[in-house]
Amino acid sequence: MGRPSQQVVEFSSKEVVLGLVIEQPDNSYRLGLRLDKLLRGAQYGRGTAEKAAKSLADDGFIRLVGEEEEANAGVYEATPVGVAHFRDWLRASTSMPPVREELHAKIALCQPPDLPLMIDSVKEAELACMAELNDANKRTRSVRKAVGEREWRRRMGIIVAAGDAAWWDGRIKWLQNVRLFLEKEWHHYRAEHASVRSG
Repeated sequence: MGRPSQQVVEFSSKEVVLGLVIEQPDNSYRLGLRLDKLLRGAQYGRGTAEKAAKSLADDGFIRLVGEEEEANAGVYEATPVGVAHFRDWLRASTSMPPVREELHAKIALCQPPDLPLMIDSVKEAELACMAELNDANKRTRSVRKAVGEREWRRRMGIIVAAGDAAWWDGRIKWLQNVRLFLEKEWHHYRAEHASVRSG
């Protein structure tokens, strides 16, 4: 399974709602409930799923397939173009710095065969964050050694640079934990499938 080209598809509620429709066709009200349950930490506003569904329908990624009597809400299903767009988003590089909600959405909506791509995506984000951490550490050392600056400015610069380094360090640890979990799940999935094939 090769790594796709390094495109970045912008993250928004639209991709998540599209993934939910692919998973199970639904009306906009229930899509809103499912979106909130899937990514509670993202704190999407009321009506987010409805707006996303309308935009997705305008783009030709989903379509109405029926009317329900209650609230006259139609059920949306994904179009082939929508499924292709979602697969592109799922396989695209994660934005930098990696947004927690975007990565969580991709993981929540991926299928077991997608796990190697998810692991690669997390590794890529780890490397990018390590480069940022190295830069932040260099800035911290540079500010500490600065001469001729007003002492107050120098001390505040140290705090800011050290804060950046701590932020990137925390992000790296989070990504490492995510990667280890995904690797464990991939190993488990492969072992299950190997025993099914041999049995």
